[in-house]
Amino acid sequence: MTGLDRVLAAAKSLFAAHPDMQAFVDWPDDTPSTGKMMRHIPATDIVAAFDRAGTDSTQPLIDAIRAAARDGYWIRTYTEEEVGAHFRENYGYFELVGPTGHFQSDSLRAYVAYWGPGLNYDWHRHEAEELYVCLAGSATFYAEGREPVDLSAGETLFHATNQPHAMVTTDQPILTLVLWRGAGLAGLPTMDAA
Repeated sequence: MTGLDRVLAAAKSLFAAHPDMQAFVDWPDDTPSTGKMMRHIPATDIVAAFDRAGTDSTQPLIDAIRAAARDGYWIRTYTEEEVGAHFRENYGYFELVGPTGHFQSDSLRAYVAYWGPGLNYDWHRHEAEELYVCLAGSATFYAEGREPVDLSAGETLFHATNQPHAMVTTDQPILTLVLWRGAGLAGLPTMDAA
């Protein structure tokens, strides 16, 4: 079993124990490995050294992610012009499950995503519906039509299709599992002032 196989198994275990995740989407039965190669960015090493504790239910996934961080194909969607150099050096994600993930699925995208402390993830939107699952750390989330929400380990937050939303980390980072479903599954977020 590879490190990413362990991340997948831990994500499925968290899913099986988390009613919000189960209500959001069905986890696909068959997610074959795509053989996707690794790709490092600055966040890769930050996540490999991640030392924040989660909850009893999120800690096994945190441990698996930390151990396999250098095996992931890490991505930074935004340019320096859009988010600034500091943001790009302290943010990243890899697609664990999905159309272009380490494990293939056309019905779900599951991202492992990290934002360091002191970041402003400005207003953006995407067609796919989204469920953030906070594994460790915390952040304040903003969304059109909703009061700000402080999200901590073990908690979830839903964003509707094309709902403008933003996130701010303060004195601590946030490590998340982000699930996407529905139309726009193959799309990407676009920056969009609310």
